[in-house]
Amino acid sequence: MDSSLTNIKNEISRFLLVNFLITFGMGILMFLVYKDIDDSARSGFAIVQMMYPALSAIGMKIYYEKDGISNKLMDFFKLYIFLSILAIIILVIGVFVFPSHVSTALNILVIVSSIVTFILIFNNEENCFEQINMVFKKNFRSVSLYCLLFIMIKLIRIIVGEFFYENSFEVLKTIRYIIALFIDVPISIVISSIIFFGEELGWREYLQPRLQILFGKKLGVIILGFIWGIWHLPLCFMLYSPSTPIYCVISHVSYCILSGIFLGFVYMRTENLWSVIILHLINNINYTASATYGAIITLDDLIIGLILNAAIFLPFLFTKEYKD
Repeated sequence: MDSSLTNIKNEISRFLLVNFLITFGMGILMFLVYKDIDDSARSGFAIVQMMYPALSAIGMKIYYEKDGISNKLMDFFKLYIFLSILAIIILVIGVFVFPSHVSTALNILVIVSSIVTFILIFNNEENCFEQINMVFKKNFRSVSLYCLLFIMIKLIRIIVGEFFYENSFEVLKTIRYIIALFIDVPISIVISSIIFFGEELGWREYLQPRLQILFGKKLGVIILGFIWGIWHLPLCFMLYSPSTPIYCVISHVSYCILSGIFLGFVYMRTENLWSVIILHLINNINYTASATYGAIITLDDLIIGLILNAAIFLPFLFTKEYKD
């Protein structure tokens, strides 16, 4: 095997080892305490887990590319490492000392961190964030159009899903959702982007191109989707769907593979990490006010969701962006 490919393979292996060791290590802690804490405290594990992929990717970048990282970007990386470790400490101590307030403490940290990092990235001193495709104005029109497209995709999925699940469609409910999206998304970009950066720097900016070099663009993004889905396993078993965890894992793996095709397409098309950060953010905004934790997933839910997501996202795998 070519030495450069061997190096990429080693990078990926170490990235995954670090990422999953942190994720499943914290998953063990969650298993030990989740019966003694409420959903609010449990949600803290989901918030902090979103920061692990970027933490792992930054560690790999510093280890392998230290000499090529600008001083300003290195300062940002150090800040992110500090914030991630601080979030982990707050979570670990909080679930034992102040479980009813741990989620609030983490949300405050996320808001303050997001505002600070947003300002740093938006200013982009010395154009340092170009190294990780985090220039806000880069291909701004395309980023905006794909975000609008994704909102339309979500609406279509919701409307079709309502007919499947409830045989009804509430117009006012959907209008309220659209209005909420256009209000919440700009605000959330400023006050919660740090956790979405946490996932997307790890998955799309770091892991996707490396897997695509090894396995080709199509298979690489599918493997990434599978890894991304399995990474949710601790949350499926103890937060998202404790009553039906296997269905939850299958649902997440299938959704991450299929939606990952679209996210990968947009990232390759725009070459702007903000695009997938915003898409991920839009995806995580709940349609209803009810909590998504503790959901019971049926086989019908699984099959219908798989069919809808495949119909919506799979065609993007056959676009020119995925031609090797």
